[in-house]
Amino acid sequence: MAEILKEWLTERLQRPIKWEAEEFGDMMKNGNIIANILLSYNIINDEKYYLIRSGYALEDLKNNWKYLTAWLKDLRVHLNEIDLSNIMEGRGSTLLRLFYQLFLHLDKKDRIDFIKSEIKMVSNLIEKMGNRFKVNRVEEDKEYFVDDLSKPLLDEKQFIEWQRKKTEQVKELYDFMRHKYSKILNKIEESKTPLQRLPQKTQNITNKEKIEMEKFALKYPCKFENYTYEQLLALDEKAVERKKSLIDSEWAKNYMDNLYTRMYKRSDSEEFQKQICNVISGSLWDFSVAEEETKFDIELAKKVMKLSQFEKQMCTQIMETKQQARNLVQNRIRAEREFADQREQQFNQYLDNVKEQIHLEVVEIDFEKQRQNMLHKKLYAEKIKRKRQRYYEICYETLLSIIDYGIKYAYFKKLIGGDIPDRFIHEWKTLYYKQQPIFDILDPMENILKEQGIEEESSIQEEEVIRLELNRQDALNENEFKEYHNYSYPWALDLLIPNYDPEAEERKYEYLGTKILGHVVYTLLDIKYPYPPPRPPANLPHFSVKALLCGLPDRSITIAMQTLLNLRRIHIVRVESAINFCLKKFKTEMIGCTDIELSFDKFILAAQEEENKELLQMMKVDDEVINKTGDVNINIVSGTLPLNTKQTQTPKTIPEKEIVLSAAADLGKYTYEILNFGESLTDHLLAAMIVEYIKDQGNITGFVLVNYPKTYRQAQILEETFSGRAPPDVGELNDRDDIYLEESIIKHRTKEIDPYKAVRVSKLVSDPHKRKNDIPFDSYFTCYIKLKETEDILQEFVIWNLTEENSELIDRFYAALGINYSMYYEVIEKVLLAQICKYIIGDYTMPLKSCDEIFGENVLSSLDFPSSDDKRTKSKIVKPEVSNRKSKEKIRQVSKISKISLNNELEVVKAPNSNEERPETINVFLENVSDDNQSRSMTSVKEIKILAGEEDWNYGDLPIPEIIGIALATCWEEIEKTYICDMQQLFLAKRLQMNCLIPYTRFIKDKMEQILTLPSLKQDLVSCFQKDYNEFEYDWREINLAKNEWHCRVKELQNKLYHICDEGKLHAQQQRYALICENWAMEELTSMANTYISCMQTELNRSILTFQALHDFYFAMIKRMPPNDRLSSKDLTKILKESEETSGSRKGGEDKVYRQLKAAFQELQLKNIKIDYSNNPFNLIIENNVKFALKVIKDTNDSYRSLISREYSEIAKITPPVKRKDDNNTSEETIKFEEIFIQKALKCMEEWTMAINGEMFRASLRMFALQYKCYQDMKLFNDNIYNTFTEVQNDINTHYMNEIKAVDRLCKYLQMAVEGGRKITETLILEHDGFIIDPNLLQFSTSELSTDKGETVEVVKDLDFKVGQLARLRTQFKIVAPTGIILQQAFIYLLQDFFFFGKESCEGPLFPEAWNRLDPEQVPKLVYLLFGDTCYIDWRDFLIYCLNIRFPTLEELLEMRKNFRCTDIDSTELISRNNFLLEELWFEEDFDLDNKYSQLRKNLTKHFLFELFETSQDKMNYSAFLLAFCKSVNPIEGFTSALSMAVGKKICFNFDECQEVVCNLIKLKQYEDKCLACVRKCACEYLDKLITDVVNTCEGITIIELEYTEPFPITDEKSKKEKSITSKVKKIESSQSARLPKMQKSTISSKSKIAQSAIDVKTTFICKPSEEETDTVNDKLPEKEEVEEEHKSEVMQENPDIIYAVSQKVIWNVLQICLPWHFVLLPEEKTTPYVQQVKDIMKRLEGDTDNGEIYVCKFVTDSNVCKLLHKMKKFTAINLAVEVRKVFI
Repeated sequence: MAEILKEWLTERLQRPIKWEAEEFGDMMKNGNIIANILLSYNIINDEKYYLIRSGYALEDLKNNWKYLTAWLKDLRVHLNEIDLSNIMEGRGSTLLRLFYQLFLHLDKKDRIDFIKSEIKMVSNLIEKMGNRFKVNRVEEDKEYFVDDLSKPLLDEKQFIEWQRKKTEQVKELYDFMRHKYSKILNKIEESKTPLQRLPQKTQNITNKEKIEMEKFALKYPCKFENYTYEQLLALDEKAVERKKSLIDSEWAKNYMDNLYTRMYKRSDSEEFQKQICNVISGSLWDFSVAEEETKFDIELAKKVMKLSQFEKQMCTQIMETKQQARNLVQNRIRAEREFADQREQQFNQYLDNVKEQIHLEVVEIDFEKQRQNMLHKKLYAEKIKRKRQRYYEICYETLLSIIDYGIKYAYFKKLIGGDIPDRFIHEWKTLYYKQQPIFDILDPMENILKEQGIEEESSIQEEEVIRLELNRQDALNENEFKEYHNYSYPWALDLLIPNYDPEAEERKYEYLGTKILGHVVYTLLDIKYPYPPPRPPANLPHFSVKALLCGLPDRSITIAMQTLLNLRRIHIVRVESAINFCLKKFKTEMIGCTDIELSFDKFILAAQEEENKELLQMMKVDDEVINKTGDVNINIVSGTLPLNTKQTQTPKTIPEKEIVLSAAADLGKYTYEILNFGESLTDHLLAAMIVEYIKDQGNITGFVLVNYPKTYRQAQILEETFSGRAPPDVGELNDRDDIYLEESIIKHRTKEIDPYKAVRVSKLVSDPHKRKNDIPFDSYFTCYIKLKETEDILQEFVIWNLTEENSELIDRFYAALGINYSMYYEVIEKVLLAQICKYIIGDYTMPLKSCDEIFGENVLSSLDFPSSDDKRTKSKIVKPEVSNRKSKEKIRQVSKISKISLNNELEVVKAPNSNEERPETINVFLENVSDDNQSRSMTSVKEIKILAGEEDWNYGDLPIPEIIGIALATCWEEIEKTYICDMQQLFLAKRLQMNCLIPYTRFIKDKMEQILTLPSLKQDLVSCFQKDYNEFEYDWREINLAKNEWHCRVKELQNKLYHICDEGKLHAQQQRYALICENWAMEELTSMANTYISCMQTELNRSILTFQALHDFYFAMIKRMPPNDRLSSKDLTKILKESEETSGSRKGGEDKVYRQLKAAFQELQLKNIKIDYSNNPFNLIIENNVKFALKVIKDTNDSYRSLISREYSEIAKITPPVKRKDDNNTSEETIKFEEIFIQKALKCMEEWTMAINGEMFRASLRMFALQYKCYQDMKLFNDNIYNTFTEVQNDINTHYMNEIKAVDRLCKYLQMAVEGGRKITETLILEHDGFIIDPNLLQFSTSELSTDKGETVEVVKDLDFKVGQLARLRTQFKIVAPTGIILQQAFIYLLQDFFFFGKESCEGPLFPEAWNRLDPEQVPKLVYLLFGDTCYIDWRDFLIYCLNIRFPTLEELLEMRKNFRCTDIDSTELISRNNFLLEELWFEEDFDLDNKYSQLRKNLTKHFLFELFETSQDKMNYSAFLLAFCKSVNPIEGFTSALSMAVGKKICFNFDECQEVVCNLIKLKQYEDKCLACVRKCACEYLDKLITDVVNTCEGITIIELEYTEPFPITDEKSKKEKSITSKVKKIESSQSARLPKMQKSTISSKSKIAQSAIDVKTTFICKPSEEETDTVNDKLPEKEEVEEEHKSEVMQENPDIIYAVSQKVIWNVLQICLPWHFVLLPEEKTTPYVQQVKDIMKRLEGDTDNGEIYVCKFVTDSNVCKLLHKMKKFTAINLAVEVRKVFI
């Protein structure tokens, strides 16, 4: 039916329909398809069709089905609410029923409309034809009805059928009797003999003699008596004696002859009469039989004719009906034939229209395609643009942050004048990493703490600035709290606390206490925010055996396997049995309601896929087997049948109550529906049915699931169904090798939706609990066995490493879990079946058990199962070392078993005379193993004390009332939130104080600079003196008296100026003193101290609240109710600036402590004493607060410890009630509950103790950290203040000294002017601390001439590059293509860009001057000349060509390789820069030693080459370096050089040179192959016999394939021949049955002896002629050696220093490394056919050698290889200058 619907929908909709359940439901649920169908039948018009929406939203679906329901009612198709909901949900079954109803209603209409549409189409498309066909009426006979005759036939149908069967039985009996009679007659005919009468020689006797003889005969008649043998002998003797006495006469002879003649006649006549009688009786018998047969046939014919009378009438009616059908068919054929001609014309015209329409559509499609391509290009361009813009913004923001960091660093450097403290650098780095601005957004920062009033309104811009600054500070707060909490820099304890010991005992208790606190916190959070319930595992009992067996070929094997496993109560489970179980369960439970028909033939016909048909066929077979054996009993399956068991054809429901099906029956219902529709059973459904089937099997200890799962997806679903945990998806598995696969399985965690995941987290403690999802995945099953069938097991290799080529993902998955067993087999026989069952049972106990102990007494031997002596089995166990628990235990057990199997191994190979020693050896070994186990058990018994909170500690989990748990969790959340918020706010306050330090120091320096630069009267005094002196008469200046006077005035001016300088210095010092007395630093340090005291107070409060939380938690856990007593925190002493209010005054003055601190700090500053830990006045207050806080914490801890000890003693005193005989109230459950409660309560006491101790140590450590951090910050603050005021004092002194010097220089200048009588210039300036004579003159200090050191500069030719230019090119190329491989077109574009824009670089052009003549358009030509026709190139080759150095020879390359490998001891193929520079390269001799420019270029070239092939810091790959220089004028020679570099020896590549040697080697190889074939034949015959003997001898054997060793040439000695035949046996394990009788064992031992002797004899022969000729062959061997030596002397000898053949791997490696773009990057065969060409060449040439190596001389002479090497130019040595000149020309 599904196929009919599919064809119908495809025809109506003109498109294919997918029949997958989910896709079909999703496609059909919106009703659009049904509307199309109704529209195609013209049931609705276009206006109604447009009401249907194409969306899948719920409202659209409701709207669509509202209209569709009304339209379907017109077709009498009614839908209820359930059907509508199922359809809108996409249920495929409901939709199929709907489409089936539509098909039934619309099919007839479709046929009628077809004829109408055809007539209409003909009338519209073609003109009416002149001659239309005529319909002739055919006269038909009236239908002949035989209702009256058929009725009695139908009534007597049962009797007719019985009569037919009886007739057939009679006929068969008659045929049998007739056949029997005919056989008897044939025997009679054979017994008949023809009447033969021997001719008698008649003698002529006279009548007289006849008369006498007759008389004598009458007188003496012959008597016939029955004589015995002895009597006959006696008569014979008497006759002889009588003859002696009688005289022989002629008459007597005649008488005797006559007597004999009559006797013969008499006998002949009797025989003839018998024959006559037989013939007559036979003829009479034949006549009677024929007569009887005739009568029987007549009677039978009468009966048959009588019985078939009604049948004849029915046949007559049937024939009449057939004739009517024939007439109808002929009429229809005539009509269709005439109508087909008319349709053909119509169809031809229709085709023409379609062609035209297709042409138009193709044109439109091409246009649309071009438009779509254009749109895609625009979208792609826009996407790239936005991507680049995003990258640009990221880079721009990063660069701005780096610039801001540099600016701020430089600014602080300038402000401080020295090194910037690490604290500020750390803060800037944090802002950079948090993507926050480095500069302050809000200025000043104190405004962030101000609260705006209600009346104040700030602008939006100001609010945004404040918000940004708050975000910035929040980022700093979070980071600093994180550092503080984690003890990371700058809160690292080893940097803060002196003599800190991280390994101290206190640290251990602190860690354990924190884990206990984490347990408490996360237990409470779990109560408040519970985890989502995990998927439950299958409700199955615990089974010791849960095995998967795949690859079992036949169902009959499971019967034998079940027989072996019956003793262990392990049940064999097949998928088809589970499905049949659920189907029959459904059928049974539906009895009385609906009759369920389980027709497997119907299911098979409905199935669409071959796999489903195979499964259904197996289900059918399973059902037939169960029905035959009578295993299925409905009463057992479903219990007592209901009373209403009458079967009816129509389903019958019970309206009183709805039938509730069991889980298995419900699954059977789904299966039944799916099979009816022909769909596939889902893997989830199969897994669920398997679970229900196993549940139904009672009293079993395990199960084996046969031939399922087959894929990894099925294994996933099966594991998830049984264990509740799903294995990782395929995308999560790293299947590179078993190690990565195992790691990916271990790292896999189940993904679950957890709404409370974000809030169920504590920022202070971590979760110590191991959740179920945190446990690595482990398989539910105990073993996975994979059977692999093979035709010849000796050809199979033992595979230890599973890869994608030799296994499937499911095999590798279970191998990584350590439960995979794989076996090869040819035929499954008893021994292999027993081995499989042993693997299933998994019994690894020592000593190993026999088959009778495992399977039962004589179960295996009496098993009706074929046992083959000829077939071999081979098994392999995949047991990787993994980290899961299950595999480790099995590996330990297997390791013990392997030791015993090793002894068994040796037993098989030992000589026969050592059989007696084996039991003793095994007993000794078992005793040693038992001793080891005892010693290990003694060690494990020794208990190790586990402290509370350690890794293996089991936490006490007494239940807490939910209401109390939620309240405690809420309380802890508030504690944590308050603690974190307070600490972050305190850190903010401290940071704001520290950030004010640098601006304050800058303020002090600026203010003091202003004070020092205040205007003074110095310039006025100088101007007055200059004016007075210049106005003095010139004539008087030469008089000495006048000079003396002026000198005195100069002295007076100097004194006045000195006085002004002194006053300025005193004023500056007074201002400095005033700044110190302002006590800004004192107030800030006080605030800082109070901030740290507040931090200590916060830690103290948290510690007290933690003690209280622990008390509440454990008290509620033990007492089931919270405690009543509460703890109160103590306040620490802060530094108050003002005294507290007293009773006498409203407010006092300064606090006494603050006043003392202020005086002490001011005194230190005035005395210019640097403040440190010893003289810091704040240290005492900080230390006292720390001591007080530690005392409070310790007292609280002691009080709780005493409380815990009391509770512990009370719980320890509790004794569980003892059950008495007369006490019925105390049950075993109550006693057990009390014992468990006591144990858990004692555990809780230990945890409580550890938690409070850990909290005490934690709080103490925090206090010390805060104390020393406070000292550190105070010292930093004090040092900056001290340095600032010290610098100010130094500036005052320096300014004063400069002023004095300026005054002295002025006075000296004035004295010189007075002494010389010269006029004093008016431009004299004495300002601040400087003296200037003429400001218009620029005065410079004498600069020291820079000495020319004679630096050497690189000198090159016009076309040569400088190494610096090449280095810049290398940098640019590395950015574009870091690996060295670049597209040729991209390389061309880069070179053109360098030509165009390289000249604009600040470092100069990238190319030599002569290259400027090169047109950028000619760059492609140059690239083609350098690299040939290729898509990719290696830009390093271009730089090597640009170096213009000589390419090395092969000898030089090998010498360099040798030197490098001597340096590279570890064979890493890497060399350091120093070692590389020390090595002398081949081109160094070309440089002039006396020319310094040449030596400079040589050194630069070596550095450049090192950096060109540098792989990591200071490491270069010398192999890649040498391969890059494997170039020659002949590319074949260059390629051979690369191969020589790979193998380390010179390779012969010239075919003319090595042709003779290679040909001889090939001939020798062919000769050895022939010998080897003969050897293999003999070895196979011997091994077949040996294996047959071993298999016949032993109970079970595992055979590993023999490793083949290459045979030596035939010219070697006899011992070498024996070695070439002997193979190394890897492993032979066998076990001899304990049930064999002694005689059989002795026979086996004798056979083993014979086999051993056969080995000794046969290993001396390699091949035929025969055993007798062995000695002669061995004697002739020396002669052959001499002949071959003489022959070899004439042949060319092989050079040991030259290699003729290399491995294929070497050739592939060289090609893939040197030409990766043809052998790695482009795998398409059409683009790069070289891979296939090389493979073909190697395949053709690999037969020339034994190991598949390739002769290089034959490889490089191949046309394809030559064409490739000449085309690519990779191995061609090119002169760049020559090629560039070609381009220039």
